[in-house]
Amino acid sequence: MPSFMDLPMEIRAMILEKVINGHRTPPISPSTSNMTDVEDMKYRATIISLRPYHEQRDTHSPSNSLPLLLTSRQVSMETQSILNRMKITYVLDISVLDDQFLFSTWISVPRLTIRLSTLHVNVRLFGRILTAEEGDRQMGCGGRQGFHWCFYALLERFLAYGPVSPRKPHIDNYRISSYECRDISVENLVLNFQSAETELPYPPDDIMDYNGWCGKHSGSFRKNPGIDEALSYKTRPEWLLWYLRSWLKQITTAYRGASYGKQIHERIGTITMLVDGRLDTTIDLADTLAKLYLTGAPSESELEWKKKTILRREARGFPVVRPSDPERE
Repeated sequence: MPSFMDLPMEIRAMILEKVINGHRTPPISPSTSNMTDVEDMKYRATIISLRPYHEQRDTHSPSNSLPLLLTSRQVSMETQSILNRMKITYVLDISVLDDQFLFSTWISVPRLTIRLSTLHVNVRLFGRILTAEEGDRQMGCGGRQGFHWCFYALLERFLAYGPVSPRKPHIDNYRISSYECRDISVENLVLNFQSAETELPYPPDDIMDYNGWCGKHSGSFRKNPGIDEALSYKTRPEWLLWYLRSWLKQITTAYRGASYGKQIHERIGTITMLVDGRLDTTIDLADTLAKLYLTGAPSESELEWKKKTILRREARGFPVVRPSDPERE
């Protein structure tokens, strides 16, 4: 019986590449049955009232190439040759339930690496619109503690560790050591927003528009007692995109609030946001970084961080704009 190694090398390469770039089927609907709350790091994100869920796996990572690398010497060499030529793209599914709960599942991970060409995130919306009461419960002393912080926490953990299961600390001299940060960087972060809810319709404009939807999420929505109309409708995917776009721009351009945006500037080249696969927004991080701290009274440490970050982005092949460029100031 012919074996895989009897095939012509060109055919073997096609098969290996197909396996390496293989995609899993995303979950039909979000569920906590195979999900877990990962607490293997101290998050910068404010995740108090809501926490993101991560897929629970039997393996440490969902790497497509690992079994091939362990098959035989020849298959391993041919697989490694393909990997060396590839631009690596990860695909992540994030299911959002009722405007609140996030469930993450890795769909495609060709290999573990700290330098990605693209992280493609499919953001699928399920369930209904957030109710006014739920929005009120998310308000805290530091502002709204909603789904945007769950997005940030998922990104924060990925940039620290990658697409791996919860990490176990090792003990050294009777003390638990800190977790190792892998310093992962992504040339292109692509966020594709789409509705996966099939039972509920979108709200008519006279019932709820984007401003009304934002009001629910900010705790400022007030309505006479009765049945909340949010129970009957689903969120438009562009609303979630617009909200996150506004928040991402805020944390990457704010003068004194840029601490949350620092790792985005350091680790991500560009951010592209889609609705149903169609381009909506491109966030020019090179431009926002160049303009950061141009007004006000930045400290020496802030100016030094900006200088080092521009050099770091340049070394990683990310777009950069020098602050002295008069056309971009």
